[in-house]
Amino acid sequence: MLVYHLPGTFDTRDDHLDLLWQAGATGLEERAGVIRAYFDEQTPLPEAVRDGEWRQEADQDWLAEFKANLRPVAAGRVTIVPPWLRAEVSAPQVPLIIEPGMAFGTGHHATTRLAVEALSALNLNGRTVLDVGTGSGVLAIAAALLGARYALGVDIDPITIPIARENAELNGVPAGRSAFMEGTLGDELPGDVVEDGVYDVLVANLYAELHDLLAGAYVPHLRPGGPLILTGILLGKLPLVRAALAREGFTDVTVREDGEWALVTARAGA
Repeated sequence: MLVYHLPGTFDTRDDHLDLLWQAGATGLEERAGVIRAYFDEQTPLPEAVRDGEWRQEADQDWLAEFKANLRPVAAGRVTIVPPWLRAEVSAPQVPLIIEPGMAFGTGHHATTRLAVEALSALNLNGRTVLDVGTGSGVLAIAAALLGARYALGVDIDPITIPIARENAELNGVPAGRSAFMEGTLGDELPGDVVEDGVYDVLVANLYAELHDLLAGAYVPHLRPGGPLILTGILLGKLPLVRAALAREGFTDVTVREDGEWALVTARAGA
């Protein structure tokens, strides 16, 4: 069995995980400060992940080990859980079932958990939610399960959209309560459910540089006074996001830290 040992953790090298999948990894797991990437054959890797080491190891069922070590994650009123552990979630917690297709997010990363907790703290009953950079759909699905009337997830990666739809179906989200589409805020969002593409809540799990770039586009898609939830922000990049929100007139800016990551919440200006 061919395993590439890359120093670091899923948190510290989050932006490098997709590079491993794109290079042909068949699975990823984290052990004692090392990311183990499983490959069928040795393949050229992008420069950003060349600081690891190829090793030939005895065959083992890495997927069985991964499943054995994966635990439910509580995030406010929601517990993110793989299908085989659904029975471990009991009321009043709301189960959010995600089949680990790790390239698109299991929901266990700190940035996702912070965003789910922030959504959980809101009263979403009857409200509309826009999830920018939806990936596996975790945040849009969480919003629907927490009572949102409608949640739309958008992502520029077309591969993620069917994954998100499958996850919504897996969680029993009723038809019409959620939708997923390829695109971004520069595109025209469907107006048949949400008039003019203006939402009550906007959540985005993106890098700080993208929040800076998109801050102006957040404004016309969020009702005045509506909550903005931004995550995926490294602490060192926090000033960039703060400056962008101030530039676009957002108010009531608050920051919550978790390790090297930050969650920023704000309100759209009147």
